Amino acid sequence: MGSSIKRTLEKDNFNVYEVDIIKADGVYELKSIDVRVDGIIDFSTPDGAMKALDFAFSKGVPLVCGTTGLSDEFFKKMKNYSSKIAIFYSPNMSVGINLCFFIVDIVSKKLDWDMHIHEVHHKFKKDMPSGTALYFKKIIESNNKKASVTSSRIGDIAGEHEITFALNGEKITISHIAYNREIFANGAVIALKWIISKPAGIYSFKDIMGF
Repeated sequence: MGSSIKRTLEKDNFNVYEVDIIKADGVYELKSIDVRVDGIIDFSTPDGAMKALDFAFSKGVPLVCGTTGLSDEFFKKMKNYSSKIAIFYSPNMSVGINLCFFIVDIVSKKLDWDMHIHEVHHKFKKDMPSGTALYFKKIIESNNKKASVTSSRIGDIAGEHEITFALNGEKITISHIAYNREIFANGAVIALKWIISKPAGIYSFKDIMGF
């Protein structure tokens, strides 16, 4: 993801400062970046996301976070920091999946059917279920409905999510397939370019899409 985001940013003529725990040429630690930055994109780990959040707050710059598996402590701190900086959070940076979030919200409000979420990712993905699947579940539960979740970890699949609404004799399926990781990089860069000019607060694709 880091390499994909870097390539996408450089196509838009951004200067990119890479931060990673792997100490390679041209890779920084957060504390060693002493130049003015316009914003930060974080796709790391829960620990890395917390450090990025603290750094963004200390520098007074916007943060775009797409890391999953985050703790309640992170979200509490994000809410507190959002009074001072703009923060864009989405468990999935695909524009298409965020449209699916909106659709599932509408459908789960209207139907009192059985609801199930299934997600498939590459075998190296650490969290299971995915943050995206859990977000679909959160949306459904916010409408006072229940949903079960199952997961598979196979091959090098970038991401598949299928939400099924079933009743006797019929079902509705909403599915999204990510064929490559560039779609997440593109979404993250769209979010960064959008949030740079925004006041302090917490934002998501709902705000970009006007939902």
